[in-house]
Amino acid sequence: MAHSHSHDHGMHGHAPNAITRAIIVTLIFMAIEFIGGWFSNSLALISDAAHMLTDVGAMLLSLFSLWVARRPSTPMMSWGYHRAEILGALLSGLSIWMISGVLIYEAIERIPSPPQVHGPIVFIVATIGLGANLASMWMLKSAKTDNINVRAAYLHLLSDSFGSLGAIIAGIVLWLTGWRLIDPLMTIAFAVLMLLSSWSLVKEAVEVLMESTPNHLNPTEIREDLNKIEGVLEIHDLHIWTLSSGRLALSVHIVSEKMNAVLNSAQSVLQEEYGIHHTTIQIEHPQQFDSKRCYDCVPIEIPPLK
Repeated sequence: MAHSHSHDHGMHGHAPNAITRAIIVTLIFMAIEFIGGWFSNSLALISDAAHMLTDVGAMLLSLFSLWVARRPSTPMMSWGYHRAEILGALLSGLSIWMISGVLIYEAIERIPSPPQVHGPIVFIVATIGLGANLASMWMLKSAKTDNINVRAAYLHLLSDSFGSLGAIIAGIVLWLTGWRLIDPLMTIAFAVLMLLSSWSLVKEAVEVLMESTPNHLNPTEIREDLNKIEGVLEIHDLHIWTLSSGRLALSVHIVSEKMNAVLNSAQSVLQEEYGIHHTTIQIEHPQQFDSKRCYDCVPIEIPPLK
């Protein structure tokens, strides 16, 4: 049996600094939006400010998760704390769902008797808020592709941008027509968009926690490539999962007489073709193989002992 993996887990680059800058920008404009929403009596604007507050919470959670994930492994936590990133991302996604539910409920309550809303204030403040969201998103853009937790913070800002856009539209309509129903309607519409945009994040986080095979990998293709290695008689107990962002792991049992040659070839295929460096490969001699002890075995012809 062989076990190999890359020890270069690395830091998270400039992600913490980028998140910190985004938090500062978001806090400033959150205060502006809340004050503007209070004076204009706009639910869309106040809800956008409330969402900005959750943006700050999500980014603080991202910072904390990044810090926890860097803690060294221990005998009791042999995998380390990398899954903290996934838990943080899941909580961020679920918080978007909670906020969307509250906004939809409050908006429905306002539909029978929409209050008077000052359109010009809504339009001006929401435009400023949208600019702040876009600036914060730009700060996180380069880091979001490498880390699901940073992507969660980015998604919060994206969802908030939807809310700002909805408030801008509501402000224009109120300014030009005075149609008060537009405020709760836009709140509902963009709350639904927030739900839809966060679905992929929550789904990905749950899949990682359930140790599902990453979407970009096909277990059947990997099994076939390993079966093509000269000397391989059987592949079974193949498992592929994600430890955390960018960290893949694989374990597999291979039946073969050519143990060292097959082991080296299998490691090369997994590293070069699929980018999987953390592997646990057990080579079994044909005489030790028992198909009744594994869940995905197929009968093979065992060669006689020489």
